[in-house]
Amino acid sequence: MKLLDVDGPIIGFLSNAFDFFMIFLLTVLLSLPVITAGAAMTAGQYVAMKIMRKEAPKVFPSFFKAFKENFKQSTIMWVIQLVFIGFLLFDWSFVIQIGWNNINVIYKALLILASCVVLFYNMMLYAVIARFVMNFKDTVKTTMILSLANFPFLALTAVIFAGTVFLCIWFFNLLPVFFVIGFTGATAFHGFVTNRACEKLRKKMEEVNSQEEETEE
Repeated sequence: MKLLDVDGPIIGFLSNAFDFFMIFLLTVLLSLPVITAGAAMTAGQYVAMKIMRKEAPKVFPSFFKAFKENFKQSTIMWVIQLVFIGFLLFDWSFVIQIGWNNINVIYKALLILASCVVLFYNMMLYAVIARFVMNFKDTVKTTMILSLANFPFLALTAVIFAGTVFLCIWFFNLLPVFFVIGFTGATAFHGFVTNRACEKLRKKMEEVNSQEEETEE
């Protein structure tokens, strides 16, 4: 049957699913030393977006290539993020200790907003680093713009990841099923969202450059 051919849709789907799951595992494993998490997330985004563009990358060599090439920039950005994450964790621990109902509404709203900003910024940052060559200032600016423009999709991605964690804990006897399917799907959807955002930006940049060249001529 053509559906079961090596180049058929079913085999292609299963191959991509396996690749996305391996991306997730590699990202998690290489994030365990903490300091390498930025480079790991960048490498994961690099390979995931290449799959979305149907460039058929080999996961392991592509992942470690991106990990090495983007290590410096990713690590610097990650260390800066760790400072913000540290402040947020301190605030959340304070809220939990005092009691949610005993905290000022404005304080709670600002804490939730700040947490969402850091989360969604993080979800887009390493895709920008993986896709474009930019200096620090442009990377920060571009990531903020793309995060705001793709807020609904990033929020849905976060819900999928959170839902997977919930299912793994709540239905512990089915942990392997929810773990594999959930995180594979979440990683694939994240790759789709970031690749979509970066491709739109790339085309826009090409249009601007083309117009500038025509103006100069």
